[in-house]
Amino acid sequence: MKLFKIISYLSFIGLLFTLGCNKQSEGEKLAQTYCGSCHLFPEPSLLDKATWKNNILPIMAGQLGLQFVNGEVYPDIRKGDNGKYESISSISTEDWAKIVAFYQENAPEKLPAQARESISAITDLFSVKPISIPKSSFPSVTYIKIDAGNQQIYVGSDALFSIYDKNFSPILSQKVSETIVDIDFENDLKKAGSRSGFLTNIGILNPNDLTTGTLHPFSFAGKSGFTQNAALLDSLPRPVQSNALDLDKDGLIDQLICGYGNKNGALFWYQNKGKNVYKKNIIREFPGAIKAYIDDVNKDGLPDIWVLFAQAQEGIFLFTNKGKDTASVTQFEEKEILHFSPVHGSSYFEMTDLNNDGFKDILYTSGDNADYSTHLLKNFHGVYGYLNDGKNQFKQAFFFPIHGCFKAIARDFDKDGDIDIATIAYFPDTKNQPQEAFVYLENKGNLAFKPFTIKEANVGNWLVMDAADIDADGDEDIVLGNFDRVKRQSRNGSAKDTSVLVLMNRLK
Repeated sequence: MKLFKIISYLSFIGLLFTLGCNKQSEGEKLAQTYCGSCHLFPEPSLLDKATWKNNILPIMAGQLGLQFVNGEVYPDIRKGDNGKYESISSISTEDWAKIVAFYQENAPEKLPAQARESISAITDLFSVKPISIPKSSFPSVTYIKIDAGNQQIYVGSDALFSIYDKNFSPILSQKVSETIVDIDFENDLKKAGSRSGFLTNIGILNPNDLTTGTLHPFSFAGKSGFTQNAALLDSLPRPVQSNALDLDKDGLIDQLICGYGNKNGALFWYQNKGKNVYKKNIIREFPGAIKAYIDDVNKDGLPDIWVLFAQAQEGIFLFTNKGKDTASVTQFEEKEILHFSPVHGSSYFEMTDLNNDGFKDILYTSGDNADYSTHLLKNFHGVYGYLNDGKNQFKQAFFFPIHGCFKAIARDFDKDGDIDIATIAYFPDTKNQPQEAFVYLENKGNLAFKPFTIKEANVGNWLVMDAADIDADGDEDIVLGNFDRVKRQSRNGSAKDTSVLVLMNRLK
């Protein structure tokens, strides 16, 4: 009888514990239903309690049709077509309170620190040369590219298109009415010659859902003769990249557009119908398409598309070209390769062979902090490597933490036979680790990296970066473009600040 009482008591305690867990998990279940309906469910551990309470959850409440009045939550009311007032809320205030409680109970007081020591070693691999753009009112570089064949640097900055030679002397500085964020060249930049292609104008740079973006054909030869034609395509939703290619294999060049947008946007392509007539086709109608790579993945002769989406439903997707349907429209089969939380801050990716096994791997950066939690340094920001098993299944091989990491380029910079990585951070820890703004990760073997920086890392806010051989000496050089977040007095007290930083590789 005594044993039975003990068992009964323990069973009763277990029941209470189970009921307590079920009560706690009710908020989690609601959060997974509502917070995971538009994007990957965000775990409470991603942000601290204060950020969830004061920054993220109020925005989420508004998305669900709730409003705050004198600190209290109420369903938002609208006047319907019938003249009566009705709630537009998709959730009750009671259920919303359970979601708030779930995040408050499970989020940390503060995020853990990065799992690494501070970066202090200075690399001697590069010599550093700053460039200022005289006509620019303040550093505002939105595009930068090395033309190795012509040994030139292209810079888009403050409605200027500038070209510099290998000695960093200006060749051209031409005013343009657009904000250039991408150039799709028709030529091989490893070979000398004239240049032509398409300029992508984002329209208004700051987040918006206006369709003010355009795509312009251009040509350039020698030290002059830069010609920009009228827009080939207009009314684009904040485009950030274009690719000219024959997607439907009809012999005409189409245009693939990453329309980043804001709340609205899409990955889409314009089918060339001939005689300057283009038909718009949506591939994925979600905002955030930021970078596309073209590859014939299944070797069927049709171009397939890898794309990083960096807004809301963050992730890397593969769109396999399935050819034309019965209506003669090219179709794409969508597959999610990797997915990330909506606060992850996806910023860039490359398809490159990281471990020299013959398969293209994924180099990915997380660090866009221009969101509702911009004040918070996130320990999961940095550069990630995902290895391909040969069947396009990817597994994380490494992660190096860098606050606000914005781009990473994989090259064998030191020419020792393995892949190194150069990174920039637009949102580094400026107070404690400004050197995070540029980090060179030297591969010491088996994707184990030793971090280095440069003395000049914090002379700018590095938004864009490129790597190629400027001086034709057989090694990879680097250029960084500065986009100051505010129009501020420069660090040296002058009105002109460093717009471009050139890192010349010292290897011979």
